[in-house]
Amino acid sequence: MSFRLKLLAYFLSLLAAVLGACLWTVNSRETRKAENEVRAGLLSAHAVFEKLLEGRERQLTTALKLLSGDFAFKQAVATADPATVLSAASNHRGRIGADLLLVADAEGLILADTRRKLRAGRSLRKLAVVAEALEEKSSARIQVFDGAPIQFAAVPIAAPDIIGVLAAGFVIDDSLAADLKRLTGADIVFAAGGKAFASTLDPARRDSFAPHLAGLPVGKPLLRDVGGERLLLLASEPAPQVTAVVMRSWDKALEPMEELQRLLLTIGALGLGATALLGLLIAAGVTASLGKLVEATAQVASGQYDVSVDIPSSDEIGQLGRAFTKMATGLREREKIRSVLRKAVSKEIAEALLSKGEIELGGEERTVTVLFSDIRSFTTISEALAPKELVTQLNAYFIGMARAIDAHHGVIDKFIGDAIMALFGAPLSGPQDAANALRAALAMAAALDATNEARRKAGMKPWRNGMGVNTGTVVAGTLGSEDRWSYTVIGDA
Repeated sequence: MSFRLKLLAYFLSLLAAVLGACLWTVNSRETRKAENEVRAGLLSAHAVFEKLLEGRERQLTTALKLLSGDFAFKQAVATADPATVLSAASNHRGRIGADLLLVADAEGLILADTRRKLRAGRSLRKLAVVAEALEEKSSARIQVFDGAPIQFAAVPIAAPDIIGVLAAGFVIDDSLAADLKRLTGADIVFAAGGKAFASTLDPARRDSFAPHLAGLPVGKPLLRDVGGERLLLLASEPAPQVTAVVMRSWDKALEPMEELQRLLLTIGALGLGATALLGLLIAAGVTASLGKLVEATAQVASGQYDVSVDIPSSDEIGQLGRAFTKMATGLREREKIRSVLRKAVSKEIAEALLSKGEIELGGEERTVTVLFSDIRSFTTISEALAPKELVTQLNAYFIGMARAIDAHHGVIDKFIGDAIMALFGAPLSGPQDAANALRAALAMAAALDATNEARRKAGMKPWRNGMGVNTGTVVAGTLGSEDRWSYTVIGDA
């Protein structure tokens, strides 16, 4: 993959990662927000449902207590005549606003049923509210009666002894569910025995919801897929064997978030496209400059140092191009020095030759002080040592001598076996050349003393050397052939 594509892929990957992180963050936050809102809505709907039942219970209980204290109604009940009692009960049911009104005698046997479904003389003691009222207790609860859940309230009829029980109820049906939905905006299902008997759902959805009634945890919101729609459910048990399930659509709650996601995806796609276009332009500019650097690098690698990288930019890439040009220039100069150093001995000689440009055989006359030094009795010494050992000892000797010469601005012309030829005044001259040569000779003598001390400690015999210093006119320059030459001096010095 080319660098341009890598650079573009990097930009796109970075932007995609940022967009992905933003989408994930928004999705997580909005999902939690939607879930909290739906759960809060369910809890609110459940609370409203309980308040609605409590209100209806108070309404029934208050109305029944007033009716049970009515003197005319007590006289009708006291007759124990079903027709008379039914007539009185029917007249008062509408005032109470109940769906049904039941009147039982002191034994709990039916005297009147405003729905005219129950035969007179049937016992109502199985109704818990009636049984409790016969014990002189007002009672209210939801109870399945005659196949339908009904919210009952019952009070005793006393004159002053209990002569009967007055019970009234609201049937829990679709109208109650509709009232609750108007108040809370939540759907509700009332079920008994695993079967929905009242709901705000349409028949098709009610049927698809029926299988989900079993096993619902009470008081714990639960997410279920019902008929292809996700619903958050909250179940309660207002009465034994009666379940009320409040629900809100999870999918509808997430619609604003999904709309936001689509908007972010659209913006992200546009951003990726714009980034791709901008990245291509930037990558093209960068790679064009890098291409020049690559080409120049290849030239330098092949030994062509006469290169220049022109990148008209003030940024880091432009600085890199200018630095590369400086480097190539330095390499050219270094290569010249390296070429000369292969033919000359010292750096001073090389620099003197480089300052002339083209190297030509020949030289120039100048006054130079020449120092010669060699080791006394070297022939005898060399005969007594193996060649390798002799070279090792010579190198140790030359190190001290060379340092002494360099320290006093001398230039070593050449090593000749055990001898050293050093120049003072060539290729560079100064007013102290002769004095420097003498100082160098004294320093070489001191260096020999140090070398001999080391030799004695190593169990070797000390060496002696001789030195000669002379000043005179010489020709200093290049001597040799066009293919191989060296810098030296020739003359009477």
